[in-house]
Amino acid sequence: MRTSTNPELTAAWATVPDVATAQERYTEAVRLRHSFPSGATPAAALASVQDEAIATLTATGKWPADFAKRAAKAHAEALVWEAEATALRRAEDMLKFAAEDARDSMAPDVLAYLGGRLDEILTSAKDASAALGDVTTADEAIDAGGDALDAWRRLTGLVADLRNVRAAQWDVLRSVSYSDEQARMRNWMAEGHGEVRGVRLDDVPEHVKGAVRNQSYGPAQLVWLAHSGAAYVPTSFDDLEAHVMAATEPISHNDSGPLYDYSPRVTPEPAPTPSRVYAHSNMPLIDKSKERGVKPKPNAVISDRDEATTVF
Repeated sequence: MRTSTNPELTAAWATVPDVATAQERYTEAVRLRHSFPSGATPAAALASVQDEAIATLTATGKWPADFAKRAAKAHAEALVWEAEATALRRAEDMLKFAAEDARDSMAPDVLAYLGGRLDEILTSAKDASAALGDVTTADEAIDAGGDALDAWRRLTGLVADLRNVRAAQWDVLRSVSYSDEQARMRNWMAEGHGEVRGVRLDDVPEHVKGAVRNQSYGPAQLVWLAHSGAAYVPTSFDDLEAHVMAATEPISHNDSGPLYDYSPRVTPEPAPTPSRVYAHSNMPLIDKSKERGVKPKPNAVISDRDEATTVF
């Protein structure tokens, strides 16, 4: 975990005691490893004793009588040194992982704290802007004096707090994201995403989008955020991504004219039309072994034909 001089980030992490404790343990492991004296491995220690014995034999023609004792002592001391050095390296790696795991698991709490701080800053900025009236620059505030000058001073102090909250926000999001997610966040920041929600970027003033891209907030941008109600701190990478997708989802248009409802329509069943019976009609004869049925009563007549007209 990196140390930070950002007071908002330091205060945010301080709200999570487990993270602070894990960081302290890791820092102590780093200190112990760096202060541990240098030494030789068992193989290197034995090689040193062997080289000295060979040099003595070469110079005097005699082999050192205490070679075995010296070799055993050097090897034993090197084993002890190597064991502790290895243990300190493992301790540093394990405590670093534990500290990073604690930081990652508690990141939503830290981002939620930063979101609360942002709300406090915006509320104070809204009050200060009301006292400013038509004052929009430092020179105008000096000329106005009184309440306007005090409000301008409060507003400029809040700008510094806002910048720290935003820097802390991105620091936490980067630290808990993978490299590909970090690359996407850089692109989103360059486009102006990640600090306003509920509005499309096209509806955000250009000077506010520029402040997001360059992290260069000033009083004017703070006042706009305070009154817009759109500023927020993402609670996670997924939360950030969801808001970016919502802000960039294309608006659909119907280029084919009005929409028509082609769903099936249910119509009442038509009443049956009675059969037409003429004077010459008879009951059908189905079985010749039987007599034909009673002749039906006529209910229709054959219309007269139109007179034929001969055209010469």
